[in-house]
Amino acid sequence: MLWEERQGETAADPLAMLRIGFAGNRELPAGELLTEQSTRIADKQEPGPLCWMSKEPPSAQLLAVLRAESRDNGLWPLLLVDDTETYGDRCTVGVVAPEPREHIDKWQVDQVMTRIWDGLCQVDSDLGPAYDLESLAPFDHTCPGTAPAGDLLADATVLANQLTQRLLDEHTRLGLVPVPRGADVLTVLGWSGAANHVSRCAGLSAMLRSWEERFGARVLRLGPDRLDLSVAAPPARQDHAAAVAAEHWTFAPDRVMQDSGSIASYAEEIRGRRQWSFWWD
Repeated sequence: MLWEERQGETAADPLAMLRIGFAGNRELPAGELLTEQSTRIADKQEPGPLCWMSKEPPSAQLLAVLRAESRDNGLWPLLLVDDTETYGDRCTVGVVAPEPREHIDKWQVDQVMTRIWDGLCQVDSDLGPAYDLESLAPFDHTCPGTAPAGDLLADATVLANQLTQRLLDEHTRLGLVPVPRGADVLTVLGWSGAANHVSRCAGLSAMLRSWEERFGARVLRLGPDRLDLSVAAPPARQDHAAAVAAEHWTFAPDRVMQDSGSIASYAEEIRGRRQWSFWWD
């Protein structure tokens, strides 16, 4: 059966399109549907598909085309690092039980930030605060709230296409996820990269949604414990960068404190920077 003949029966189901190797009207390179890992599934339940992944690294041109068509075909493109020889069997996709997108809607970004900030700063009766005021400066043990939006320096999609080329290597693969925005992939893919920080990812996806809106952020690459974003409206002023850095600390505390040592030092690192990269222990 030709694709044109199948289009009517699959148009409302992006995963159905992927099963026959198409994204909208575009034929895809060789790939496979990835499912939740069988160890997390009840014996009598078949694991459902989560996304599609190419077998070889994609071209930057193909990613750019799929970004442009994502609104029409319902498939969000990104780079996945999920090589079985390098990182182990399906370590990026389907490691933990995926959550429905509706869980993200339940979170507000300031609520997520405050809850994590308070947890990180919780006082131990014997050891005192977990973080000293020097590492938190210019803030203290009270959550400062979210930062104001940045000023766009570039078109968010154009910048994402440009930066994608720098992230392509032999281990990256094209991923297509049936979500309308990149922020949601952490939640729906059953990703466990931040498991030592938060038990579920819906709150982190809520923060990413807010960054998409306030800073023109776009998800570029997702790995076992790493996330890379393009940022079209980065903070330029010192005080603005500090406010953004405070959000980043709640999102990925290891990245801020272990790499930079303090929120203030990290803030200088991200001033004007058009790519944000996070990792978790």
